[in-house]
Amino acid sequence: MLILSLITSLCATWIALHLLKPVAHRARLLDIPQGRKQHVGAVPLIGGMSIFIGVASAVILTLPTDAVLSTWLLCSLGIVLLGVADDAEDLSVKLRITMQILLTLALCIGTDLSLENLGDLLGLGKIDLGVFSYPFTILIVLGIINAFNMIDGIDGLLGSVAMVLFLSLVMLFSPSSHPAELGVSVIFIAALIPYLLNNLVLPPFKQKIFMGDAGSMLIGLSVSWLLIEGTQGGSANTAFRPVTALWLIALPLMDMVRVILVRLRDRRSPFAAGRDHLHHLLLEMGMSKCATMLTMATVAVLLASVGIVTEHLQTSESYMFYGFLLTFLAYLLIVAPLVNAEKGSLQRWMEEKSLTQTARKILARYGNN
Repeated sequence: MLILSLITSLCATWIALHLLKPVAHRARLLDIPQGRKQHVGAVPLIGGMSIFIGVASAVILTLPTDAVLSTWLLCSLGIVLLGVADDAEDLSVKLRITMQILLTLALCIGTDLSLENLGDLLGLGKIDLGVFSYPFTILIVLGIINAFNMIDGIDGLLGSVAMVLFLSLVMLFSPSSHPAELGVSVIFIAALIPYLLNNLVLPPFKQKIFMGDAGSMLIGLSVSWLLIEGTQGGSANTAFRPVTALWLIALPLMDMVRVILVRLRDRRSPFAAGRDHLHHLLLEMGMSKCATMLTMATVAVLLASVGIVTEHLQTSESYMFYGFLLTFLAYLLIVAPLVNAEKGSLQRWMEEKSLTQTARKILARYGNN
């Protein structure tokens, strides 16, 4: 069944990518290079819609749908339509957030799921949210949606980070206890393959396309639902612990929190456009887009691997949580000097620190692509 789901999702997404390209021009779903957008030419914003068509087709045709899956699909359709409208008309932040809140609330009510228990994060016993469950869930889902939206800044980055996450979920979901969630994760992996080939303009694709807000918000909402499904419902029904979810989404989460803190410090709106994300900083230091994508994807793999390994070893939840906080602190300390770095400073920094010859060769190979 999983093989059929994979093939259906891949083929449906592939077909949708071809059919939607001419529609993008008529519907003004184009990303025009201007300001901080430095790509060449008008690029169709159809990646998110194509992925949704592939995922929805595979879910409907190959998975036994129930009220939970149906609710998620309807809410996903809503978030995709919101993203399409934002891609076409550039909606206000207030409207986007309001609609995201309403869709998250609908998802919680329709699936009867929310973040009720956070586990023993502090080593003082399980944290039960009680009446604060829904407000906390909405806050967390909004954070995840916008974290994935913010990381979508260079070719292949969002797709590769999302691929790492869904692959991690495949390793954690059991086919016996969570067959639907496992199936959805596999279906997303299949849908991301033709998107990444198209986004990176790899054969047989010849024209670049972007994910758009429709895609980043779809991935954010779906990831949120899968993480809630995997961590809630009692110890007998959980696939992994809540703290493990932190490690799976660590890279986009840490990047978003750092950017928000920096913008608040500078008295700017957290939702203001800017070139202050990690991928922007690496590009400003002289790394190529390819090297930046590979570097961040590798970091995502390492962080997710920590979560998967410690989950299988049943490491103390408090140790995992405090380890996450220390990792985030290290991330802040490492990235802070890069904010004011000049272009090309990576090469100078490597020379000053006399890093290994291997690292220099890697930079020389990818730095000028």
